[in-house]
Amino acid sequence: MLLDRSFRRTLIARLLQSAGPSAAAALLVAAPGCGEPAAEAESAPDIRCFEWFDELGACLDRAQALDELRTIYRNCEDTNEIIVSVESDPELREGACCYEVTTHVCPNLGRPFTLEGHRVTAAPRLAEAGWLARGQASGAGGQQPSLADLTDEERETLADGWLRSALEEHASVASFARFALELMALGAPSSLVEAAHIAALDEVGHARLGFSLATAYRGAPVGPAAFPMPPAVPIAADLAALARAAAEEGCVGETVAAVIAAEQRVRAEDPAVRAALEVIAEDEARHAELAWLTVAWAIGAGGEPVRRAVAEVFEAAAASLGRPLPPGAEPGGGRAVALAAHGHLDGAEARALQGAALAQVVLPCARALGLWRPAAAAGVARPAASA
Repeated sequence: MLLDRSFRRTLIARLLQSAGPSAAAALLVAAPGCGEPAAEAESAPDIRCFEWFDELGACLDRAQALDELRTIYRNCEDTNEIIVSVESDPELREGACCYEVTTHVCPNLGRPFTLEGHRVTAAPRLAEAGWLARGQASGAGGQQPSLADLTDEERETLADGWLRSALEEHASVASFARFALELMALGAPSSLVEAAHIAALDEVGHARLGFSLATAYRGAPVGPAAFPMPPAVPIAADLAALARAAAEEGCVGETVAAVIAAEQRVRAEDPAVRAALEVIAEDEARHAELAWLTVAWAIGAGGEPVRRAVAEVFEAAAASLGRPLPPGAEPGGGRAVALAAHGHLDGAEARALQGAALAQVVLPCARALGLWRPAAAAGVARPAASA
């Protein structure tokens, strides 16, 4: 899948120019291969186990194990991956049934707020919660989406989709607030701290847009309940942890989010939805720039240990390209077209766009900046560009 060329090229140039001193950035913009699809990397077998007792008899077969593993490891609503299939017969290891599985990284459509590896969002509240744009159900600029040609089922699908998006954007406000604290705790320059706070305000706006569109499609106000914030929120312990998180959530997550929002905008026909996605795509692109700039600063301040931590993130992203997409159960045909006109992409298309964004934007830029190189070239010594 080829992404919109104009947005892709503009985003690549912005990311590279933001990632280092102006002289180095000017050189990196011309780096060969940036913007071309990246080579796929081979992924190592992924082994997952669950506790088992002799009294229960033989381990579960592959089909039963898939259901059990999906129950244990949850899904995209909670973690960052889904188990697609079980590839091996069971092996009993010290009281556990173990299987080789294939997983797929879930589309990361923004900057999540995570605790102990799990994404945290507020619960929806089916009432006005002070999170509607201009105090009414509307898109950007006060526009309302057209509902005339939508069935009740399509409206429900769109309401649910925009509500999920709004809750994720709402959680991103908390994520950027924590990010600003981490930057201050680790001695970052004021420009990064300022940009983090501006990004949090952007996410407030995105959440308002999402809740407003969800309200319009549902026909009743909806907003977020209280955010489930624990009394003590852990922050990054050192520069390597900060840079790793910035690479995962920003260099990968928000770069992908910017690309997907731009592609949603291309497909959308409703003016209110297009206006909202225009805002979101531009803001996510700036948030991605902030992440690449943060990684560059952290590597400059922390040296090789920080660079290695960041490289591991891009290696994992490259490994995800070789994994098959899980089957989707989304509507197709004319209904899919009608939903896309209002900003909704089915799960399979979103995952395909995620892969395209990784291959055509994220990994080529990481390679040009010396932060990642394809596995096929791992044994070839070559100088790394300065970030």
